[in-house]
Amino acid sequence: MIKVLLVESSEADARRACDMLTEAGEGDIQVTHVEKLSTALRRLNRESFDAILLYGDLIDTHGLNLLDLLQAALARMPIVMLTDQKDAEKERLAIQRGIQDVIVKKQWTAEQLVRSVRHAVDRKQAEQHLSYLAQYDPLTALANRALFRDRLVHAIRIAKRKKQEVGVVLLGLDQFKSLTDTFGPDGCDALLKETADRLKECMREVDTVARLEGDEFTCLLEGLNCRADLEIVAKRVLASMGKPFTMKGQEVAVTASLGLTVYPLDGQLVDELLQRAQDALTAVQESGGSSYQFSASR
Repeated sequence: MIKVLLVESSEADARRACDMLTEAGEGDIQVTHVEKLSTALRRLNRESFDAILLYGDLIDTHGLNLLDLLQAALARMPIVMLTDQKDAEKERLAIQRGIQDVIVKKQWTAEQLVRSVRHAVDRKQAEQHLSYLAQYDPLTALANRALFRDRLVHAIRIAKRKKQEVGVVLLGLDQFKSLTDTFGPDGCDALLKETADRLKECMREVDTVARLEGDEFTCLLEGLNCRADLEIVAKRVLASMGKPFTMKGQEVAVTASLGLTVYPLDGQLVDELLQRAQDALTAVQESGGSSYQFSASR
């Protein structure tokens, strides 16, 4: 079911649009009608919709600022604009502002209206999916490397201003290649998902947990009072990872190693902090794993 919010000042046109969408939509489209943009904004604060069908003259009447407010509040919702007559310049400006499609009322048909709404919803969902893939790991639904780096840059900026510390935990699974050889890609995918869940349980809601690649995960902890706080988290993670995992119906002991770095002591830059965390992680694994280590600069 596609829920459409119709913002139309003409009662007759609104009734016609509702009838066309309901009939041609074969019961798959539900329409809610309001007459004003301001009413639409209030309605959107209370309910969720899949698309907005907006009469363009309301933009001219109330100014573009209300449209901007509408789009700012609903960046993920597609908008199709209705207009009384074809105007290439108005269409260009509308598309520039994120409108998905423009329909001229005098020329509209039920099929065109339904097709436009469905295509707008499909396009927006595709855009959102691409945006999601650009920021999140599809296997674990954790932040990916790019999003983690962005958040670390932001965290460093805040910490610098507030004279606080930021902690980075880099986790690698010990003997991961051997596990892959034994249980195959599917078994290890389940292991990676469970690792992600355990890491999230060890962190605060405000912390960022990310999967960088393969078996490497990282956690960002903001607002640390001292490095001892990071050590407490590291011990909690190791305790959680020390519990058996179930892989293809078997209980398996899986260990993890952690490399820890702290801003500003171990570095001022993102790459510096991550490299030192990697060096610390490598040192732990070369010493037998199943432990944690701060950067050598500590």
